[in-house]
Amino acid sequence: MKQVKIKQLIENDYFVQTELDRLRVNVGFTGVDKKVIMISSSRPNEGKSFVATGLWLELAKAGKQVCFIDADMRNSYMRSNLRMKFSDSENGFVGLSHYLAGANMDDIIYQSNIENAYIIPTTNIENPSLLLEGDRFKTLLSYLRTQFDYIIIDTPPLDLISDGQRIANICDGCILVVQAHVTSRSDVQKVISMLEVTGCPLLGVVLNQQEDKKIGKYRKYSSKEYKYYYGS
Repeated sequence: MKQVKIKQLIENDYFVQTELDRLRVNVGFTGVDKKVIMISSSRPNEGKSFVATGLWLELAKAGKQVCFIDADMRNSYMRSNLRMKFSDSENGFVGLSHYLAGANMDDIIYQSNIENAYIIPTTNIENPSLLLEGDRFKTLLSYLRTQFDYIIIDTPPLDLISDGQRIANICDGCILVVQAHVTSRSDVQKVISMLEVTGCPLLGVVLNQQEDKKIGKYRKYSSKEYKYYYGS
């Protein structure tokens, strides 16, 4: 299996780490049939990629074999943010978009330098919707189900483009990331309706940048460009 070294990991505040661990525990309560879980939002910049990455690593730390799929093929920045270094970089990077276009499945699954944590990265392309119309993504998930305890998928915002809905149709559940005081109730209701159409159950909601009543201000946890609050 190909190797990737993750050279940049975000050091979370104690409170953020506690809430990510709580999210991991709650995912376990959803049932053994919830293996393929997509993390999405209604709009950009609500923190879905941060939550997806955090959940992936927490599950791996807990001893679960977990594969992370970067399916935000229009606007992915996971490779640069995590500073991934691929063992086969001299031969050219191969990821999800390449597989959907016909590349071999074995060429896109990378074992990271973090125990139990595997990843399928991607490159940015202009119109991945056409690639998602085929059966290759479904075939990929069917295979991954036999190899991993969980598959965590970072998708594009559901209310922005149709890619997320296409992926939701073959997932076991969705965790929705919502930014407090920014995302409207109607936006959330619209996304829930979109999920219902696909048949993908909403497993829960992560609320970001929620005011902490106990200290009377926003508790923001920062690392470079990340500023998110994880409520319980």
